[in-house]
Amino acid sequence: MPVFSIIIPTYNNSRYLPDCIRSLVEQDFRDIEIIIVDDASTDDTYATMMDLARHDGRIILLRHETNSGTLIARRTGVAAARGSYILFVDQDDELADGTLTALHRVVMERPADIVHYGVRVMASNPAAQQAAAGMMSFLTPRPRTLHGADILRTQFAQDGNFDWHIHHKLFAADIVKRAYAFTPDERLLVADDFYLCFLIDSLAETYVAVPDSPWYLYHLGRGDTFGRSLTVEKLERFAQWDAAALRLIREFVSEQRSTIARDDWEDRLADARDRLIEHTMNEWKDNLDAADKTAGLSVILRYWSADAVCGELYRYVRDYGYAYLVDTNRRSAQSLADVKQAKRYLQAAQAIERRHPGADYDRNRHYIQLRDIAYQHLRDAGALDAGVSAERPRSPLRRILHALRSGWRGSVD
Repeated sequence: MPVFSIIIPTYNNSRYLPDCIRSLVEQDFRDIEIIIVDDASTDDTYATMMDLARHDGRIILLRHETNSGTLIARRTGVAAARGSYILFVDQDDELADGTLTALHRVVMERPADIVHYGVRVMASNPAAQQAAAGMMSFLTPRPRTLHGADILRTQFAQDGNFDWHIHHKLFAADIVKRAYAFTPDERLLVADDFYLCFLIDSLAETYVAVPDSPWYLYHLGRGDTFGRSLTVEKLERFAQWDAAALRLIREFVSEQRSTIARDDWEDRLADARDRLIEHTMNEWKDNLDAADKTAGLSVILRYWSADAVCGELYRYVRDYGYAYLVDTNRRSAQSLADVKQAKRYLQAAQAIERRHPGADYDRNRHYIQLRDIAYQHLRDAGALDAGVSAERPRSPLRRILHALRSGWRGSVD
């Protein structure tokens, strides 16, 4: 029985897969199996896999007849895994030399259900280069050990959390197999990792984050459209996937309340909601063209409640409002742009509140906190228009739609 099972879902990627596999078979720690799951590729990926397997008997090939998505492809690999520990590696990434030896040393010295190690981001295009530093900061774990309920409580908290990528984490195989037993035949794509981390955290007893461990080589921008403008259609898929992940998490919690004893399930569900809608809304804010902003909000509201969406809009009001508040020169071009942006996001939030008066505003603590801080920053800066209050106003639909349309004339950064 191998110590490590390394699972790689792949689809139409004969170009980078050989480098990925080479980084694994050349590790100095040899007691491994490499499970490649071809998710019904339409190119020569499977032929490439067979050629790789001919050169190393530790490579196991599995193949889907129909394309099913990453969640199910990984589940196929997990079901076949025989190792004591499981790692997931994406098809176009690699492990640094010596990674498996280092991980084996960690689990021998500090046995844990989750071992979180670091990432070296390899930018593959100019847009990825600009994002690399921030991405590396987010993906680099803070050295610490967590136990029991604190693992889930920490991972998705508003502050002090750690990233929810499945790669660059080593998992005890029995925990991963139990987690995947709950997964449905459903596509989540970008929300796959978030969903699985929630399940694994709920079952795990010990988490260890390793300092100074940039062992996972993450090729940001390789083989994708990173840096391109987002379309409304793509944004809708993000909103749908993130909302589906939350629905599945809620179903898991509903089934496990009597089995997994903890008194904070509602708070953990709120954390998951806040992080998932944050992802959707950041895609909307950062990557959608200004001309599509109104249509984008309408799309998001098909999948997400108004209180969740408005909470994120108030987060933007808070941030721009604070920048304006602390600027020593409020007549500068940057300061005027900040207050203009704050008011645009405020207008959008107020319009949605008017259109959706029945949303769960009063029970969403995250929304309330962000709204109150946002208004306070604008008041303190003297930037709140006369007669505007933090109460959710009521107005005819025509005025609401006009406010939404007029709010995004000009660019929104």
